[in-house]
Amino acid sequence: MFFAEVTVMMRKGERLSPRDRAPPQRLMVTILESDRDRNNSHLNLTEVSLYEAYGTARMASRGRITDPIIRPFSGNGMLIAGTELDSEVGPDGVRKIFEHKQTWLCNPVPREGYE
Repeated sequence: MFFAEVTVMMRKGERLSPRDRAPPQRLMVTILESDRDRNNSHLNLTEVSLYEAYGTARMASRGRITDPIIRPFSGNGMLIAGTELDSEVGPDGVRKIFEHKQTWLCNPVPREGYE
């Protein structure tokens, strides 16, 4: 687990131009192994998740990537890329699940102020 300023680089599998990206968010980043008996892929997966409001009773999820690839970026930053699951209610009122490519730019920050 570490804390980072995270910039979401893609939306629904499409790369965002710098002007279309939301400002970075300060989030907690976790990297875990997901047991195949407890996920719907039925595979052992490595997953990276983002959470906000560390230290409160309810931490809000801000994203999850499976099968991540981690690449160094300028300075202390890193790019984390993988597959993101997304759900959406279609015009027919039925919720559908989609898999999209996703990339996050993560710049680690000190932990101060989160506890």
